[in-house]
Amino acid sequence: MTLISNHVSDATYNTAIQVLGEKLTAQVMMAAVAINSWNRIGIATRMMPA
Repeated sequence: MTLISNHVSDATYNTAIQVLGEKLTAQVMMAAVAINSWNRIGIATRMMPA
């Protein structure tokens, strides 16, 4: 989901909705976006794990 050059297929998205429901799928997607953002900030600022 966080790779810009790739797309989540309709089948994968629909399976997620069937398994998790719309609300939880949206929450999982937002968590993935937040984690990816923090990882990119960490890489850009050369942060090291504590």
